[in-house]
Amino acid sequence: MDFEKPGLGAQFSQLGYLLKHTFTIIGRDTDILSPIIRMSVYAAFVVVLFFAGIAAIIVGMGGTGTLLLLAMVIVFVYKFFYYNHQELRLSRLVYDTACGRDATVQGARKELADVKGRARILGLIDMANVWVVLKRGNGGLITRLILGALVEIWDLVNHFLLPVFAIDKLSFREGGERLHTLRDHVPETLVGVFGIDIMGNVVRTILGPLYLIAIILGLASGGFMPTAFSAGSLGELFGSIPDGLPLDEQTLFNWLPLFVLIFLAFIGNAILARLVTAIKVIYFTLFYTRIAHADALDSDIRDELDGYLNLGNGDAFA
Repeated sequence: MDFEKPGLGAQFSQLGYLLKHTFTIIGRDTDILSPIIRMSVYAAFVVVLFFAGIAAIIVGMGGTGTLLLLAMVIVFVYKFFYYNHQELRLSRLVYDTACGRDATVQGARKELADVKGRARILGLIDMANVWVVLKRGNGGLITRLILGALVEIWDLVNHFLLPVFAIDKLSFREGGERLHTLRDHVPETLVGVFGIDIMGNVVRTILGPLYLIAIILGLASGGFMPTAFSAGSLGELFGSIPDGLPLDEQTLFNWLPLFVLIFLAFIGNAILARLVTAIKVIYFTLFYTRIAHADALDSDIRDELDGYLNLGNGDAFA
């Protein structure tokens, strides 16, 4: 089983292929957008609560800020269950669309009424996965490698199980057996997973210069910003300032522009994570449908799926 990540050029190529065909399947039935939008709004809401709580505390509204942060903790924990419900719904909508049926949110909700327990279990496992991610940075090299492999494996297994539950409504045991029968196709699928993770790296690279701009704005407009966000003068922060700079020890620094940019960056990253997840769910759902329910596929989509699922690298289903 090959777990090697493709090179940067290959990842960009895969990303373009994935995005193109993801928009194609969404174009067949825009109801597919509903769970994607819901997850994105929820992700943004978590970030808004956190930053609103911090801002409230900074401006002296400690009680309100504490309540906002407590609310953030609650919605943060609940998100693991909410996201899995929405991902199952997305998977079902994609399946119905690929089979030529009119996909509706109401129909998907009805079809998935009896798999809510499995969604909750997936949520609990996702919570444990976050703990593994946090612990990964604290151990030695071998520990980090093992925990990193567990994270990647769960990402794969989770996205395989979503269509197994959404389409065939199998139990965890039956789902594990179904995954065992699909193991020969795992390497191709891993390429798809790694190919879209590059989106986050691109965004982080773009944000780097923007942080510098925000710091400059904080210096240039320090005297005009709300005093609650003032960090004081540069002399108080750093002591002496080298000669030749367009600044002096009396220059005020206000970190509100930086605070706003970090807030927007968190919003963007949260929404991006949901979009990446949505692309994965769509990809794995079509992959699973092509393997397990090829006869149910709409005739005009069956032929184009092979190139999409193998990211244009030849026929994986010959």
